[in-house]
Amino acid sequence: MNPVITSRQNTLVKYVRSLRDKKKRDREKVFMVEGPKSVAEALEAGIVPKKMIISAPAEKQDAVQALVSSHGPESEVIRVAGQVMEYMSETETPPGIIALISMREFSVGDIQITPSSLLVVLEEVRDPGNVGTIIRTADAFRADAVILTGGCADLYNSKVLRSAMGSVFHIPVVRDAELSELAAFFRDRGICCAATSLGEKAVPLDKARLSRPLAIVFGSEARGISPEMKSMSDLQVGISMPGLAESLNVAVAAGIALYEASRLRRSNTTQTCK
Repeated sequence: MNPVITSRQNTLVKYVRSLRDKKKRDREKVFMVEGPKSVAEALEAGIVPKKMIISAPAEKQDAVQALVSSHGPESEVIRVAGQVMEYMSETETPPGIIALISMREFSVGDIQITPSSLLVVLEEVRDPGNVGTIIRTADAFRADAVILTGGCADLYNSKVLRSAMGSVFHIPVVRDAELSELAAFFRDRGICCAATSLGEKAVPLDKARLSRPLAIVFGSEARGISPEMKSMSDLQVGISMPGLAESLNVAVAAGIALYEASRLRRSNTTQTCK
C-alpha cells in the first residue's frame, strides 16, 4: 500500500488543487469529483477515474472502502492525510474521497435525434447551482441532452457538479454552443425550438402546441432569452403565475416546463409547433 501523503507541497496535491481553475481543467481535460455518492455515480456509469484519492481518516468508512474495492486496475488509489484532503477539497466538510476524471466532450452533432427527442438549452445561465440543478432535472425527466451556450457556468465547476448530483454522468452535456450552430442544427433536424419568456408574445406553456423533437430554452437569470435566441425560436412560452411574484428562479421554471414536456411526451399526441 502506498504511503500516506502528508505535505501540501506534494506535486499531486498541488496539481489537484490547481484543478479549481477552469483554464487548468480545460488544458488538462481533467476535473475532480468529490464525495462517495458522486464517485459511485461515475463508476456506475462506466467511467474509469484516472486516480482515486482517499483521506486516511475516511479509508475505513464502508462507502469509501466499497469504492476502493470496486475500482479497476486503471485507477491508481492514493492515500492522503486529513489536512491534505481538506486543502485539496472545495467543500466545507472534506468528503473523504476525490476522483480525478477525464472530461467527456460532446458537440451538438453528437446528439442522437429521434421523433420524440427532448433537449434542454441554457443560454448564459451563470449561477452554478442553477446549471447543476437543471442538468439533474433534465436527467430526471429523461431529456436526451443539455446544451450550454457560451456564458453559462462551467460544467465542471464544483458547485455545478454538486448540484447535478451525478447527473453529468447520465446525460450528454454540450458546452459553449454557438447560437448560429444551434439554429442550423434545429433547422436541419426539424427540431421545434420553444424559448421560455415573460414577454407578451409568450404562449402559456399548458396551452402551447409543442411538437417533437423539441428544444426548450431557458435564459439568463438577469436578462432572460436574448433577442438572437428569440429570433431563431419557433415560439415563446411562459408559465402562468396567478400570484404576485413577477418571475421564477430559472431552475424552478425548468422543473415546471420539463414536467409539462414530459406529460406531453407520455400523451403521444402529435402537434404543430406554434
